[in-house]
Parts: sequence; C-alpha cells; structure tokens
Amino acid sequence: MNGKKESYQTGYPSKDKPWEKFYVNIKKNRLFLETTPYIGFVQNNKDYPNEVAVEYFGAKITFGEMISKIDDTAKALAEFGVKKGEYVTICSTTTPEVIYAFYAISKLGAVANVISPFYTPEELLARIDECESKVIIMVDKFVPKFKAALNNDEDKKIVVLPMMNSSILRFVSKKYKATCKNEILWNDFVDSGKNFGDVEAEPYEPLKPQAMVYSSGTTGASKGIVLSVDSFQKLINAYGNSGFDTSRLQSVYQNIPPWHSTGLSLGINFPLSFGVKVCVDPRFDHDIFVKNVLKFKPEYILTNTSMYQGFTFEKSLKRLKGKSLAFLKYPVEGGEPLTEKDVLNIEKVFRDHGSSARLLNGYGECECGATVTTDITGHKFSNDASGIPLPDITTVAIFDDDFVELKCGERGNILVNTEIGMLEYFKNEKATGEFFHFDKDGKKWSITGDIGYINEDGSVVVLGRKSDCTHIDGEKIYLFDVER
Repeated sequence: MNGKKESYQTGYPSKDKPWEKFYVNIKKNRLFLETTPYIGFVQNNKDYPNEVAVEYFGAKITFGEMISKIDDTAKALAEFGVKKGEYVTICSTTTPEVIYAFYAISKLGAVANVISPFYTPEELLARIDECESKVIIMVDKFVPKFKAALNNDEDKKIVVLPMMNSSILRFVSKKYKATCKNEILWNDFVDSGKNFGDVEAEPYEPLKPQAMVYSSGTTGASKGIVLSVDSFQKLINAYGNSGFDTSRLQSVYQNIPPWHSTGLSLGINFPLSFGVKVCVDPRFDHDIFVKNVLKFKPEYILTNTSMYQGFTFEKSLKRLKGKSLAFLKYPVEGGEPLTEKDVLNIEKVFRDHGSSARLLNGYGECECGATVTTDITGHKFSNDASGIPLPDITTVAIFDDDFVELKCGERGNILVNTEIGMLEYFKNEKATGEFFHFDKDGKKWSITGDIGYINEDGSVVVLGRKSDCTHIDGEKIYLFDVER
C-alpha cells in the first residue's frame, strides 16, 4: 500500500486473501441480506415516494409511482395464473415496464426468464417451452420476428409492450395493434389485474431461483443460467460495502440490456435498491451516449467499453467544449478490451473537463453472479488488472490443470468461490457438474474457463479464454499471448 512489497503468510491468494486490506476501513452493512429484490427495493424506498427513480425518454417516474406500478403488475401476473416458482419470460430492452415486471415476479416468488432477441424463433420458443413459461412479455419492436412461432400456441399469453409506453413519445410513436387471440397490450394486461385483490409478497428463502439468463454459447449450445435471490441481493450488499458512494439522490446512466445479468443486477437492481436514480436509453450510439451524459449528469455510468471511446471523437469533443464533467465519479465499463492508449485518451477527456474519475474495470461472468471483481476507486491497480474480489462473498484463486493452487504471480486457470454464483445450468446436470470443482476441503469452485494470475496486492489479471489456443510442434500457444 505504501510502495513496500507486501509479505504474506503462504503466498496462496485463497488463503491470504490480500485484497481484504482494501476493505478494512469501510463500514459494513447488511441492508439487503435475507431479502428478495422486491422486499429490499420496497423497504429501502417506501419512505421516499417523491424522489425520482427512473428517467426514460422524457418521463420521470418516482419511487412511489414505481412501487404502485410494480404491485399492479404483480396483480396482473397473478390474474394470468402465475404462481410461485413458475417462469415468466421477458424479451425486451430495458424499459420502465421491464423493471416493474422484474420486481413483480420477485414479489410473487416466480422466476424471470430473460431472453435475448438475437435467437431464431425456433430457439426462443424452445427456451420458453423448456421452462414451461406461459406468459411472455415482449417489446413491440421484437414481436414481428417471433409472431408466427408464438401465435401457434394459444396456451401462451403474449403481453406486447410498446417501447415508448412510459415515455412522452407514446403520443407520437406508431401504435402496435394486437391481431391474434393470445396477444394483449401491456396497459390492457395491467388493467386486467385491477380487481384481483392484494398480492402478498413471498418471503425470502435462501437459494430460491430468481432469474434465468443465458450463456453466450461460445463453448457449445447456449445454456440457461439459474440465479438465486442471493445472487442479486448479496451482490448489491457487497457493492455497498466496497467503497462506492451509494447515497440517495445520485443517478446512473446505463444501457446494458436486461438479458445480460450485469444489466439486470448492476444496471437495475443495484442502483434502484439503494435509491439511486436510473437514467435509461437502450440505444448504442456514441453521439447519443455523450449527449445523454451531458443531459443526465450522472455520478455513475454503466455501459459497454466501446461507448466510452465516443468521448474522444472529434464530434464529441466539439460537443464537450466549455462543458463540465465534474459530476462524473464512477464510469464503469466492461465486456470488451481497451488498449492502454484508449484508456489514457478517455481519462484525459475526463480531466480536461473537470473530472478526476478513472475508467473503472471489473471481471465477471453470468455463472458467477455477474461480478467477480471490482475496481475500487481508492487505489490504482496495475493497468492489466481488473480490480479485486468483491468483499465478504468472493474468493479468487489460480489453479493448474490438476487443480493444484498456484501462488501470486503464477498464471493458470481462474477459479472462483462465490456466494452469488449460479444454482445450475437449467435441466443440464452434466454441464453443471463440469462447471463446478470441489476441493479436498469440500469448497465449491466455479471453473471460469479463463487464464490469468493474481498480483501480490490481490488484483486479478485476466489474460483470456483457455480455449483460445492452438498447438504448434506440440507446444500450446495461447492466441491472447500472440495478440498482446
């Protein structure tokens, strides 16, 4: 910490946990432990009904309004027969209604099956049928692609969500017309539950399924990743204990879609649960991104890495002329690599416009509950590092191919022991068994499939995928080494 070489008892990260020293002086809370997303959100925001929770294309929705709309959505889902443990499918970009649905599903004790629109109609239908989901909430922009497949089954109810339903633009945007018996527009769907009666919130149960997202399919067919209530609530509690300022009346600008677990957990549940306003624009456009940052003036930004390059474009520099970015504290990026030159150029724009913020990096994957490491603001780790493990809930270690742990600085397989990891690959016992490793002490490790090492300060360096290799004259050559 003071420029001196650290000394450890063993040199093995899983035993020494050198990252813990960075969390020593941070006050710990248990605000969201043993809660569901719905219970945690309501109990921390019910006393602030007039504070704005979400901004969306000109609309400002308060926490009071949001709690009411979540409860109305829960009634509608109950009216349509959704019960505890059943799956409700969401296929949409982030809109206010998607947020209502996520928390309403949590209130009922059901499970959100969040699917990307990039599947073929046959693939999407297979995933819906696999979890026996009977209610599908789909944004109107995606419906034409899947309409024929979904309308073949009258047992499925398709709730069509107009993208601008909550926006002031709803008055001028093109209206979707339901043309099939099993389609219903969002507002009619919500109205159908008005007379259902009060719906009691299901209490917290450890390891109860909360959401299912899907793997990228880079190692075979895409698999359903089942995340528990603890995957969401222990994660946001850990972020609250990691040094980030999570006080109320701040805002985050985010455009990570909900079918990525990061968008669902860190883009929606994390800020809203703490009372931080979420400013949403699902468009991935560099110029729109910079305009929105200047418009919303967020303390936090959560987006994919390449969006930040927009700050360095000539058009953006002209837009930024004479403008201040002093409000910006936590620009968080992920999902794509940036060169050191890119990072320096982006941070120079921040400094030139009054912000001392660093571009914050992290590492994670859906199977590990979205986040493994975070880049805390109070210490500058090496440029190659992706931060340190989350406090209290996560341990990272490096193992060789025989599952023998390696010391700091030695590269090998990245394994993660975490309290927020997935429950299973849905209905895939073989793949689930292959993903987890139990050591001689019975500790459960997630096999990430990544190669890296851990520095002596506890920061994790991720080099690349283990599968990203070739063999030349009997020698294994990692392509990420060649690229570097």
